Amino acid sequence: MDVGALAVAVVGVLGTLFSPIVAQRLSARVKREEFELHRAQRGEINAYERQKALYEQKRMCYVGMVASSRRYRIELMNYLHAVAKGAVDDGARSALRVAREAYIASVAETHMTASGPVLGALEPVTDNLSTAFRAIKRFEDGELEPEWSFERIENFLVELWGQWVGLRQAMRADIGVED
Repeated sequence: MDVGALAVAVVGVLGTLFSPIVAQRLSARVKREEFELHRAQRGEINAYERQKALYEQKRMCYVGMVASSRRYRIELMNYLHAVAKGAVDDGARSALRVAREAYIASVAETHMTASGPVLGALEPVTDNLSTAFRAIKRFEDGELEPEWSFERIENFLVELWGQWVGLRQAMRADIGVED
């Protein structure tokens, strides 16, 4: 018997055995979520639970924002170096695209969750990441504007790192974390 066929058979048997367990857990989770939704609609969730849920929502949003913005900046730097070396390939393009899309999604979520001070601190970071992206793409196309060069873009991305301090402080203050 072929090893591949045996592996497929084992996976099929395990899937058959475990599918009722997985289905039961998913069903229980959906029922729990529906129950909590009905409680919230009936006003049975107290102020503490609402505050706790809001805190957790903001915290997760901010963690995602910090992680995605760091990843995007790193991928911009990687892409810039690939362009300078003439080594841009599908992998580099894909890594930059994925990081950029994740960042855009995080920005959108932050706009729906964050307070005014956080949004104020986020705006220059987003604007400058967009500026860096445009400069790198122009560099790649050989249409770099006179005030830009490889070194200027690289320094811009390095200096941009300092803007995260204000953003992180605003996020931490928004969820009540004190230094």
